[in-house]
Amino acid sequence: MENSEDEEDENEWRNSFVDSSTHSPPAAAASGPSISKTPVPAHRVILHFDLDCFYAQVEMIRNPALREVPLGIQQKYIIVTCNYVARERGVNKLMSVTDAKEKCPELVLVKGEDLTHYREMSYKMTELLMSYCPLVERLGFDENFMDVTEMVEQRLAQTVKFEDFSYKGHVYNHPSADVKASKYPRLALGSHIAGELREAVHSKLGLTGCAGIATNKLLAKLVSGTFKPNQQTTLLPENISDIMGCLGSVRKVPGVGHQTAKRLQALGLVSVKDLQLCPLNDLVKEFGSPTAQRLKNLALGVDDSPVTCTGAPQSLSDEDSFKKMSSTKEVSEKTQQLLSSLVERMHKDGRQPQTFRLTIRKYTTTNKWFSRESRQCPIPNHIGQKICSGSSDDAVMQLLPLAMKLFYRMVDYSAPFHLTLINVCFSNLQTRAAAVTGKGSITSFFSRGTSPKKSQTVLSQCQHHKSYT
Repeated sequence: MENSEDEEDENEWRNSFVDSSTHSPPAAAASGPSISKTPVPAHRVILHFDLDCFYAQVEMIRNPALREVPLGIQQKYIIVTCNYVARERGVNKLMSVTDAKEKCPELVLVKGEDLTHYREMSYKMTELLMSYCPLVERLGFDENFMDVTEMVEQRLAQTVKFEDFSYKGHVYNHPSADVKASKYPRLALGSHIAGELREAVHSKLGLTGCAGIATNKLLAKLVSGTFKPNQQTTLLPENISDIMGCLGSVRKVPGVGHQTAKRLQALGLVSVKDLQLCPLNDLVKEFGSPTAQRLKNLALGVDDSPVTCTGAPQSLSDEDSFKKMSSTKEVSEKTQQLLSSLVERMHKDGRQPQTFRLTIRKYTTTNKWFSRESRQCPIPNHIGQKICSGSSDDAVMQLLPLAMKLFYRMVDYSAPFHLTLINVCFSNLQTRAAAVTGKGSITSFFSRGTSPKKSQTVLSQCQHHKSYT
């Protein structure tokens, strides 16, 4: 996933693994299961799509002359991603610009702080996938989950024999030509669907990416990056223990965050195998029963969380980070700049925001990156209407005093202060009709390219397909 500070791109799969398993774990789990006893998942077929060096691809599409040169996308002083020409010359993601230039003096840099083009292409990708199957869930700008179980079942009913049928792409830990499709026909069909979708994305949007095919979201995400770039890999149930065992650190398990990993390390649980072998009761004492069960399941490759239709964004935000901001004048200017961009996006979205939130990050020597603080307030209806009507300048000038009032509630500006981030956010988004009547509903889907009528069709399809998750 690309390194972006936009709130939409900070979607950390936050709902995917909460109470992720609705069934009881294997009996051996409580006493310390061995890796070989990983339970076989159900019949679902889940795809995970991960676009290659996404920001760089977008810039190469915008300017084809960049395709043959080493290209890096710069945010502040960091290379957030780079194309494969640059990677072959030693440039890596999250490398400092100075180090990248030393490695590759001919590196071409493009500023990537403005996310507009990346956001638009990201939504085009998701919308294209949804035109084939409505069960699509966004994970940041460059990743999507897709539940193709129903598509697979339809093809399965039409397939007479599998003798001449093979897997598309790679099969994890197997030469794909040696794997009989008849053993796992649903996954084999899923691999062909993934290949067709990747071809459609490339032909219609010009984007390449990797795909993972597995029986749940966790495994599909883990296996999708096995072969890069522009390839795909299928994970068979018999190889779940292999891929989980190869992860090493528990921090590499999607859904296990930094703080959770620290608490596990304090218990002496450093590797995935440690977590697999740890008695469930020991985890319950530290984390409580639901979280303990979730962690045990993740370590075993078990994930029953559904692919949830993303639907319309529930909030829109813009933010910027910096080394130091220490005057109210700077805060006001930066907030006005962020509001101008956000109001324009909100106008294109078509809904009316009911709530405004301001978030800041204060610098501290002990907790540099996680000390965010927020305040919010209702947006007066007349300001909301200005946003919808396209009166951007008027809306920004009336929102700015609200934002500064929230700022003053969080910061004693009479004393020295040190900020490293400002975020502005609109939430509680309603259609204009709903805003007038006070009734909330979602009728637009993406900020561009999808009509309200089409959005309603997509949402109804999501409801219809929930029985397959």
